[in-house]
Amino acid sequence: MPRRSLGAAALLGVLAGCGTSAATPPSPAPAPAKDTARQIQAALADCMKGRGFTYVPFVAPPLEFSDEQKKAHNGDYAAMKAERSKQGFGVFYNLVHPRRPKDLDDPGANPNWEIRRDLSPAQQEAYDEAEQSCQSGAITKVTGKVVKSEEDRFAQINRLIDQTVQRELDGDPELVGLASTMADCLSGKGHRTTSAKPTAMNLWGWKLFTAQKDEIAKNDDIPDTGLPAGQYYEPTRMSPAEARRHLDREIKVALDDLECGKDFHAAYQPRFRQIEQRVSEQFGVTG
Repeated sequence: MPRRSLGAAALLGVLAGCGTSAATPPSPAPAPAKDTARQIQAALADCMKGRGFTYVPFVAPPLEFSDEQKKAHNGDYAAMKAERSKQGFGVFYNLVHPRRPKDLDDPGANPNWEIRRDLSPAQQEAYDEAEQSCQSGAITKVTGKVVKSEEDRFAQINRLIDQTVQRELDGDPELVGLASTMADCLSGKGHRTTSAKPTAMNLWGWKLFTAQKDEIAKNDDIPDTGLPAGQYYEPTRMSPAEARRHLDREIKVALDDLECGKDFHAAYQPRFRQIEQRVSEQFGVTG
């Protein structure tokens, strides 16, 4: 299933295959992503101090994945089959098995949450404004990337990832051939895909069921106002039994997708993850 930042990811300005003039010195190796993230946090803390607020530099630990999850993320057939047999494309699964929010008092959580929580409402508002401004400045200072907010940061990452995978993967002859074969197989199973491009084949099932879920959310009795374009509240009036029926259908399609795209996913997923990582690191995002 696709991982969106989050996040999260973005475009890399790499000129593949281009030579370098002997008169041009090589570019310095980029700092490790964790070091970049720490530098951003240090700059953020200094800025917040200048605004009169306490801020503790904090780099969240990377998401932990089991060995089987890592294999699935990299296109391993057996691992993907085990995952999809339970979660499908990962759309309706969370309605059947809701995630429990992380307790803000968890000792492993960001210490700045508690610092902010102890402020008055007026101070919290001022803290939030200062943090957003300081974070944007810190990201630009360390990475050279101009961002307006955390949301803008991840929006840029996602756009850049999309541009990079379209440029690098949609034009790859091997992936184009594997995607076409996958599309023909899915058509034979009664599934309609609108494009046989590699990037489209990677996401077609997730997009199909996400559109269904969004449509359900739009038509419940909770107004969907004030949300960014293309985003809707989760369905709130769906019974566990109904959610399970949607998930069962999603699982069936996800397994058809895997059977038809066994070779495609094995070739596509590792390259996609590499792009996702290297683009995210440009913005100081780890994990």
